[in-house]
Amino acid sequence: LAELQRPPFDMPVADSEIIFGAYTEYTGLRFALFLLAEYAGIVILCALTTVLFLGGWHGPFGADGLGWLWTVLKTALLAFVVIWLRVSYPRLREDQLQKLAWTTLVPLALAQIALTGIVKVAIN
Repeated sequence: LAELQRPPFDMPVADSEIIFGAYTEYTGLRFALFLLAEYAGIVILCALTTVLFLGGWHGPFGADGLGWLWTVLKTALLAFVVIWLRVSYPRLREDQLQKLAWTTLVPLALAQIALTGIVKVAIN
């Protein structure tokens, strides 16, 4: 989500400081193509996430004949969640994002590393 530079992670293109960010200079077809490219990026990233992390074409019932349908369904659901997050949450200021990172995300990542090490030692 942060890779797409969509709210709430759109620090480089701050829509609140400039009317529509860097897209203010464009009108007509160029503007439409930029927006289309943004949404195409969302769909491509969601499809890649579906294939790599959500099982891709494997459904819950083992019917692999409809694998393409499961992939499209998972991609559409994930794209809906990404767009819903953009609409639901406001853009964070830089100090709020830093506070979130240092107080929540970094300790969570360190706990994950520690848990992985404990599980690795316990299995061996």
